[in-house]
Amino acid sequence: MSALWHQTQSLHPAFKRFNDCLKDDWFLLPYELRLQATHARTLADAGILSSTDADAIATALDEIKRAYIASPSNAMGAPAPLELGDCPASDAEDIHTWLEVELTQRVGDAGKRIHSARSRNDQVATLLAMYLIDSADQLGNHLTHLVRTCAVRAKTWAEIIMPMQTHAQFAAPGSAGFWILRFGDAFNRWNRRAAWLHKDWQHDCPLGAGAVAGSSIPIDRQQQADGLGFDSPALNALNATSSRDNCLEWLALLGHIGITMQSFAADALAFCQTPFDWVDYPKAFGTGSSMMPNKHNPDAMELLRGEACALTAAHHQATTLMKGLTSGYQRDLQTIKPLVRNATETTFNLLSLTTDFIAALEFKQDQLAACFNDGNLMATLAMEDLVKQGTPLRSAHHQIAQRIADGETFNAITPDTLKQYATTGSPNPSITIAAADTLLKDLDDHHR
Repeated sequence: MSALWHQTQSLHPAFKRFNDCLKDDWFLLPYELRLQATHARTLADAGILSSTDADAIATALDEIKRAYIASPSNAMGAPAPLELGDCPASDAEDIHTWLEVELTQRVGDAGKRIHSARSRNDQVATLLAMYLIDSADQLGNHLTHLVRTCAVRAKTWAEIIMPMQTHAQFAAPGSAGFWILRFGDAFNRWNRRAAWLHKDWQHDCPLGAGAVAGSSIPIDRQQQADGLGFDSPALNALNATSSRDNCLEWLALLGHIGITMQSFAADALAFCQTPFDWVDYPKAFGTGSSMMPNKHNPDAMELLRGEACALTAAHHQATTLMKGLTSGYQRDLQTIKPLVRNATETTFNLLSLTTDFIAALEFKQDQLAACFNDGNLMATLAMEDLVKQGTPLRSAHHQIAQRIADGETFNAITPDTLKQYATTGSPNPSITIAAADTLLKDLDDHHR
C-alpha cells in the first residue's frame, strides 16, 4: 500500500514527485509515534480496538521508535534532543501511510483500524502543533543561553567606553557593555514571546477534527488532548484543519530573531573594519584570503547576516501560501512543513553561532578610546549641563551648536563621563550592570 486512499492507477511521474512527501515529513516521526499511541488507546476505549490490539500497537510503535530514533544524553548526562535515523526508502506517499504499513506488517488487521475516526488533515495539524510546542521549548533554551551570555559580557564590558552611533555617525558616549546589553534585552523579549506561544499552542488539540467535520465514531477527544499534552480539543473542526496560524506565528518569531541577529552581525562587522579596528575578532570565526596573505575575513558574521535572510523569507513565503485559501484542508498546506522545519533548524544553528561568538569576542580599549578625539560626543552632556543650570533647552542647544561651529570641541571623555548618565537605561556602568543583573534574574525566575 503506497496510499491511504483507494488508488486505481499509478500517479503520473510529473505529479508524483510533488505529491510524495515522506522525506519532508520525516522530522515529524517522534510526534507521529506519540499521536498513534494516544489514538490507539482512545480507539480501544471507544470499542474500535480490543485491548489486546491496543497493546500490540503500543509494542510495535515502541519497536519502530527504537529502530529510527535515538535518545542521546549530553556531557552532563541530561537528555539531549532526539536524533532521527535516515528516512527509509519507501513508495509510501507520506509518513502517515508509511507508519500504517509498518504497523499492519507487525500487528495485522489492528494496523488497518488505526486510522479510524481520523483524517490525515487533523493528524498533520496535530503533528505540527506538537512539533512547534517542543521547538518553542528548545528555542527558549537557546535564547536563555544567549541572553545569559550577553548579560555576563555586559557586566564585564560596562566600563569600556565606546562611541554610540546614530545615522552611522558618532553620537554620544557609551560602553561596550551598554552595546551588548541592547542585544541581551532584545533576545530576552523574543524569549518571553516564545514562552507565551508555547503556552498558547497547548490550548487546542486538532486531533479528532477529522477531515473537516469530526467523526461519527464516539471517541473521547478530551482523552486525546490529555494524552498529547493539550488542554482541550479544538473548538471547531473546520478551523482546526484549515488553520496554520501557529506556523505563521512561529515563522514570524523566527524572522524577528533573524533580524536581531543580522543587526548584531552588522555591528560586529563594522567594528572590525580596518578604519575602526575596535575588536579582536576571534580567529576561530573567520578564514584567510585565498590570494591576499594580509587578510583574515570575518566570515562567521557575514554568513550569520546572510543565512538569517532565510528566516524572514520563510515567513513571507508561508504568509503568501496561506493568503486566500478557502476553509477546509487544501493540499497547498503540505508545503508549509519544510518551511517550518528548515527555518527552525537554521535558527537554532545561528543562535548557537551568535552565542559562541559573543563569548569569544574582545574589545580593543585603546582603539576605542582613540575614537573619542572626533565627533564632539560630549556635546549633548554639555547642553544638558546648561539646561540643569536653568537655560531653556532650545537656547542651550543653539549655544552648544554655535560653539562647535566656532571651533570648540567637546571630546574630553573618560570612563567617569558615563557616570553622568543617572537615568534608567543609560550607559552609566552601575546602571548597565544592574540591568544585566535584572536580565539574569528574569532568566532564573523563568526557569524556576
